[in-house]
Amino acid sequence: MTLKVAIQGEEASFHDIATDKFFSQDTKRIFCNNFSDTFSTLNRGLSDFALCAIENSLYGSITEVYDLLLKNKVYIVGEVYLHIGQCLIGLPNSNLSEISSVYSHPVALAQCEQYLDTYLSNAQRLEYHDTAASVKLIKDKNDPTKAAIASSQAAKLYSMNILAESIETNKHNYTRFVVLSKSNINKETTTNKTSLIVETDHTPGSLYMALGCFAKRSINITKIQSRPIIGRPWHYMFYMDVNIGDDNKDFLEAKEELIQQGCEVAVLGSYLSAEQQLSRSLE
Repeated sequence: MTLKVAIQGEEASFHDIATDKFFSQDTKRIFCNNFSDTFSTLNRGLSDFALCAIENSLYGSITEVYDLLLKNKVYIVGEVYLHIGQCLIGLPNSNLSEISSVYSHPVALAQCEQYLDTYLSNAQRLEYHDTAASVKLIKDKNDPTKAAIASSQAAKLYSMNILAESIETNKHNYTRFVVLSKSNINKETTTNKTSLIVETDHTPGSLYMALGCFAKRSINITKIQSRPIIGRPWHYMFYMDVNIGDDNKDFLEAKEELIQQGCEVAVLGSYLSAEQQLSRSLE
């Protein structure tokens, strides 16, 4: 059976590469223009899964995806980390000294600021909806003064020239992607990581007390991200990732204590961490 996976971007985009890394069986990609379309495709039953970038080690959290997780009834059922190596790509007859404009996704442009400031300080930086699509764009424009930032796979796909490799500011550049499903497919399986939303009372010390529910049980919180509550100015909810499955006794006790404190708790999904997946694949 071929799985249908909705992703933001096109063939040879980093979402496309991450899909190959996560899924061991054949998949059919459903390419979407933005994250909202990706969630919509999954919700309408047009795909079996969706895969979305949620944070980057340099750029930080992609808050739009956190907000879409709140608005849509979906489950996080997996994650994958992908090393992001960015290339400056141009036409076969392009020269670095002649580049006057650079196209790419805004996150990719931000990841390569140091290189652009140093070598292309006078070039215009133009945002585009996808890295791989920006390569196709400059190929179609057929202008040797235009370049794109994308993966080496995108350059190969469109038979373009790599003008410079590894231009990301920090070589330890990783993006975390989450795999989404309309159903909780991990309900009967062993997991070791859980994503949840906690909304605390708007009182002094409420977040401190909420975090204490995990600390007293030695549950490691690997991620915490605040997001505003729509319609309630200056009130926030907190997205958390914890290194424990949602059926673990300690997690269930922590969840119950949060509720007793007056917190609202919603579990987004429980799954195997990327590290655990790698460990199992090496066994």
